Amino acid sequence: KYEIENVNPLGRSGTVDIDISKYISEFIDINLTSNSTTSLNDANSLVWVKTEVIYYINGVAQSPEFVQIDSAVKGYGYAMEGINPTTPNNKYLATQIEQKVSRNGVYIFSFLASETESTVIKLNDLTLTKTSSTNSPDIIQSVYVKVDEFEEDYIEIYKDDVLMTTLLVTDEPSYEPLDIAFINKEGQLQTITFFKEITCTLNVTRESFESSSGQPINGVHQFKNYNVNGRESFSVNSGFVKEDNNELFTQLLLSEKVWNLKNNVYIPLNVGSETIEYKTRKRDRLINYKIDFKYSFNKINRIW
Repeated sequence: KYEIENVNPLGRSGTVDIDISKYISEFIDINLTSNSTTSLNDANSLVWVKTEVIYYINGVAQSPEFVQIDSAVKGYGYAMEGINPTTPNNKYLATQIEQKVSRNGVYIFSFLASETESTVIKLNDLTLTKTSSTNSPDIIQSVYVKVDEFEEDYIEIYKDDVLMTTLLVTDEPSYEPLDIAFINKEGQLQTITFFKEITCTLNVTRESFESSSGQPINGVHQFKNYNVNGRESFSVNSGFVKEDNNELFTQLLLSEKVWNLKNNVYIPLNVGSETIEYKTRKRDRLINYKIDFKYSFNKINRIW
């Protein structure tokens, strides 16, 4: 519970906007979904928020007004969408862009379940059903798709019999595809797969001092290093993608939290690329993006 006071000694009329997102976001900590099979999982990415206005007249609190209960997620809107953008009308909380996935990889997307009736997700011949609920942790479901369970070269994702998107199952013979999970515009986990060459780098920083503790002929270091830190980074190429995938890369670069999802382990990353030049089929013919990532931890583990 938070109370925000707006003093109005001159009795001015009108409206006041108050940003409460920083208070709400403290209570949203999204589950990192993983499983051994394709499944529905509680996303824990939504909270119920009750707001009310209490006027004080001559120091006396009046009865609450403008009482309202809403659901909130930790997403964002683009600048021209204005304040308080809402979730999509179809309640599908991922980009509906057709995209490639590795045959040996995973794909994660989320949807907002109904509070009054069951929601049905179909992935080709597989049906997943979420019963109605008003319990905040499981209202949004994160769907973990294990691609190798599907024999087809595509996976069509339906929500309540409406086609949301299609995944193109792709084999990559020369490189090991990389599944990158990130928090998308709707505040949900989503994945994007990079298929081509990866270049890895280790950046080391250190300090040193000159010591008089012994002679170098005896193997003693005269200059001693301390506070040695190492941070690994890598650059990876997406492989050829369609032009409408530009929105995926936009949301990836704007994401505050990114992971490399490998063998059901979420390896924390930071996006190193600060700019992206959007490519088009008309100008570039074949579209490939090279994105820089940094591991979000020290190579030397000093945390216990």
